[in-house]
Amino acid sequence: MNRTTSRSRSRSSTGSDHGDRLEPQLLRAATNNDVAALEQITQLARQKGQLNPTFLGIGLVKSCERGCIEATQYLLKAGASVEAGGNRAPPIIRAVERNYVQIVKLLLDAGASPEFRDKEGRTALMTAAWKNQWHVLQLLISRGADVNAWDNRKRNILHNLAADKQCDWGDDVVNLLLRTVCELDARDDLGRTPLHWACTTGKTHFAKLLLSRPQGCPEGYIHATELRNKTALHLATAHDREDVVELLLEYGADVNARSDGGWTPFHNACDKGCEKIVRILLEAGADFNSQLLNGMTPLHLAAQAGHIDVVKCLLEQPSLRRRTRDTFGSTPFLRAAQFKRKDIVQLLAPFNHIEALSADAEGACKGFDATIVDFGNFHNENRVKRVSVYELLYGRDRKNPRKQAVTTLPANVKASEFRWIHLPANNMAWVEALMTKSFIEEGASDVEGFKGLEKSFGHQHRGQRPHSHFMRPLCQSTPRSLRGQDEIEKEEESHPPPERSPLPQVIINGPVVTKPAEYSPAPLKKRETGLSKDSYSQDDDSVPGRKTKAKHKNSNNNKSGKDTSKYDRNKSAGHGPDKHTRSVTPQLSRDVSFSAKSNICVFMPYLHFETARSQQKMQQAIKQAETFVSAPQPGLTRAPTRDELLIRAHINSSTASLHVRRTLDQFFYPNIDTETRDSDQVVYRYQTRWSEHKAKDPKIFMVDQLWMWVLGKNLIVTSFPQRWEQPKNDPLNVLDGIIEDINSKTREPVRSVYELATVITGRCSGMFDRHRMGDEDYQFLDMFESCIGTATDRETMLFREFNVASAQSSEWLKHHRRLKRSIVESMSSKEDEDHEDVNGKEKEESQPLFVDKLLDIGQETDLLAEAKDIRDELNMIRTVLEYQKQVLQDLQDAICEIYYDENRSQNDIKKKFREQQRNIDMHVKDVDRMDKQTERIYNSITDLLDLKQKHANALEARFARDQAAGTARQGKTIMMFTIVTIIFLPLSFIASFFAINVSEFPHDAQSGNTNIPISYVSRYIFGIGFSISIPLVLLALSVDDIRLGSREAWRRIHQWRLTRSSSSKKHNRDISHTSNTAVQQRIITQELEIQRILCRSKASSRRPSEEELDDYFGHGLLPVATKGTAHTHTSSAVARPRSSIHTYRSTGHRNRIGGSGDKGFRFG
Repeated sequence: MNRTTSRSRSRSSTGSDHGDRLEPQLLRAATNNDVAALEQITQLARQKGQLNPTFLGIGLVKSCERGCIEATQYLLKAGASVEAGGNRAPPIIRAVERNYVQIVKLLLDAGASPEFRDKEGRTALMTAAWKNQWHVLQLLISRGADVNAWDNRKRNILHNLAADKQCDWGDDVVNLLLRTVCELDARDDLGRTPLHWACTTGKTHFAKLLLSRPQGCPEGYIHATELRNKTALHLATAHDREDVVELLLEYGADVNARSDGGWTPFHNACDKGCEKIVRILLEAGADFNSQLLNGMTPLHLAAQAGHIDVVKCLLEQPSLRRRTRDTFGSTPFLRAAQFKRKDIVQLLAPFNHIEALSADAEGACKGFDATIVDFGNFHNENRVKRVSVYELLYGRDRKNPRKQAVTTLPANVKASEFRWIHLPANNMAWVEALMTKSFIEEGASDVEGFKGLEKSFGHQHRGQRPHSHFMRPLCQSTPRSLRGQDEIEKEEESHPPPERSPLPQVIINGPVVTKPAEYSPAPLKKRETGLSKDSYSQDDDSVPGRKTKAKHKNSNNNKSGKDTSKYDRNKSAGHGPDKHTRSVTPQLSRDVSFSAKSNICVFMPYLHFETARSQQKMQQAIKQAETFVSAPQPGLTRAPTRDELLIRAHINSSTASLHVRRTLDQFFYPNIDTETRDSDQVVYRYQTRWSEHKAKDPKIFMVDQLWMWVLGKNLIVTSFPQRWEQPKNDPLNVLDGIIEDINSKTREPVRSVYELATVITGRCSGMFDRHRMGDEDYQFLDMFESCIGTATDRETMLFREFNVASAQSSEWLKHHRRLKRSIVESMSSKEDEDHEDVNGKEKEESQPLFVDKLLDIGQETDLLAEAKDIRDELNMIRTVLEYQKQVLQDLQDAICEIYYDENRSQNDIKKKFREQQRNIDMHVKDVDRMDKQTERIYNSITDLLDLKQKHANALEARFARDQAAGTARQGKTIMMFTIVTIIFLPLSFIASFFAINVSEFPHDAQSGNTNIPISYVSRYIFGIGFSISIPLVLLALSVDDIRLGSREAWRRIHQWRLTRSSSSKKHNRDISHTSNTAVQQRIITQELEIQRILCRSKASSRRPSEEELDDYFGHGLLPVATKGTAHTHTSSAVARPRSSIHTYRSTGHRNRIGGSGDKGFRFG
């Protein structure tokens, strides 16, 4: 039967030769709601054996899809399955999708479960809500549908409604669901709640319904976070949902909540670029300086994404930190440049934010002058001009305010090959502004190179004191990205090269504008006296025919393949031969294709000077700036100088960008207060102590910093400080000295930025006094040598004085007597005539005794301290020179590497560096030589002090011996008087006793004489007196022997007591041991006796009577006298036999005393 059924099913499924298949007929009948056809098909299927619930279920699905109520009723009565068949959706899902309420009711009545799901795991309830079918939804809820059911993504019905992007359902559906027990804070597989999805898709009304449920019902948790810790506000800002953001903030959302990576809603808003949301969050108190874990701020995100409106909005905040660096070392400015956001690069440039400068900073910029020197081939007279730092960094062109007044690159200046810009203070703020300006002028393309330059500021040493901020000595090269060939050719076409000769000239500040008077302020003309026009100009007559020679050379000796090809391209294109032929001299090549592959950064300390008065003014200005209050101070009527403005503007800033000038001690001890040490420099003492060397304004050593950046081949930037209130005619002005060197006609002209770098380092390296030969006021090393020579003379004089005093003491020791005062004074006067005072002081009226000279070490300690100071400062100078050697060697390697890559000769550059190294080595040798001389002085003074100490020890020993001898003599004298006293005191007492008129004394009654006979008195006086005094005299003479004897006796008594005590303890231990042994033997005897009694009673089959046992144990096992001895063994021995006896009494003859074994009693 089964085989037949299976064969019939197979035939029905594959088709039949007679008539149509039943399944299509069933589907057609269900679609047409034809109940009669369904009955026929049912009968036919029953005949063929195909009728089953699954077969009918196929038609049920179709009738539910079509809304055929009669067909659905018939099929349900026929037994159709309400479950899904195969991969088909359940019938109830089909009916819900099409909002057939009656059919859904029929299916539920037929036993269909409302929890049937489709392929995505969504229930009928989810489908009804999603389709906005309120009646079906209400029917399903009333029939017990689970409102908290999940789909395959763990989303409930509210999740699906919130995540729906079409949003074609009404509030009635949501309100119906919110009145149920549906979980508002249920989380899907992403950890999101319905509120998260509503904010993501922008359903403001739905979010409001979730946040404002009726009273008594739980509301959605506004601070809920998903798997990445994002709140609803994060998602709303990330998807640019402005109205949702306002709603969330109204309901108290945390505007500074952080997700993974440190993202806040404000970061998302700036990254997305919605200005309105950014302003809304700012009004709500968003932290616009907060940083991600990678250090990026909202300004970073807005700048790199190119949202210029958001950047402008952020720049409106006065406390915005614009220079914050992320973990990659990039500022918002660099981020904008890296992503080619040139409009934002311009917007973030420092010269576009002049309002950010304080009044003091702006005043300092306008008060100091920057120097710009252009190197090239100039045929007219050279002019010396300087522009203010403000004009250089922030100034605008008067004719076109959109342009800068001064450009940093010489690209737009005719006949200019490269440029040198100098800033007159070690101010990082100025340098960064200048670097940024140059970077923008280059097109903001070399991001990595600019980032490397900014990283060089990371070598700054930071401390708690103003002089603790300085750059560590360094020379490093950073890679520089090269521009493409197309950009190079485009620039060449737009800027044709001018004529130039192989020998360049120098022009200072002139080429920045056509009319220098238009941008150079009038007061600046007064400052040009030190750099006169004639000093730096060259006559045109000195180079006759230069233009013709240059043309001829360029036309015949062009060795550059690129230049030739360029010329050929221009000629073939119809441009004709270039009138301004490019020079082929490699040092003057302006072709940007030869741009250097790296930038060079140099930080090097160098020695300079400052007057003591100016240095004190600088320190006073620093102290005032540290406690400066913006309110006007009483008594302060004068306007601050430019130096004071510079310190006030930058010394207390958060970045501490200004590096002040340091004294020699501040350089070596950066973390201590060196005010006392600064006023006691060797040079200062030399100029103030000796009358023949006194200066009107004494000077002190200073250590300044050279900052230098070689940027490519056309720009070099330097920064080093000038003196306080820089005088006009300063003979050792470093800047003027460099300009004199590069304009000197006795040396070859400077042909490249690298040669200029060697000129600058040559002026700053070594000792500055070598540039001012013949002027004693600036020969600082000579001052050191003079101080060392003076110290040597003083040491020699002190040694000779010691020899004289030692000879005098020897003479005194030889004769064993004190010299008379007159003799000593005469000897001292004679000594003063032979040895003049080196210090030039007046001779003292009276000289001390030789003993005082031997014991007085004041002059030696002063000389020792001075020698130590000299050595200390020489070591500081040597440290500066060693730093210079290290930096110069690294600079030589960096330049030689560039020359090697360009196939240029390195001989000249190496020669110049060798000369500088020899100069430094020469000074190092001088310093070492002076240090060795000072060391010898130091050691000699130390030896002299040691000799004085030893001599004092010898004198002290001799004085002590003489004093001991005198003391012994005094002791003997006292002993003699003591003996006399002992003898005569009893005699005097007895004699005074006889002076009393006593009647018992013998008197001559006959004659009436009251005198006592001498014989009688003598007998008593001498007899009793000597009997008392003689023992006392003997006692006084032998008091030492008595004391020693008493001590020996006491020692022997104490030893005897210890011996006796140890013997007693040993005897007690022996007695105790003997007693314990006797007790143990008696216990054993008693145990054997008990066993014997028990054995005898057992043999006689008679139980021992209590009387026998009591007689034996009645009085105890031990005598009374021994019960206290060895109580541990005794108590146990007594207890165990008695307990054994009682055990025996209770158990009879069943057990033996002591246990079941043969051991019996074991005592102890």
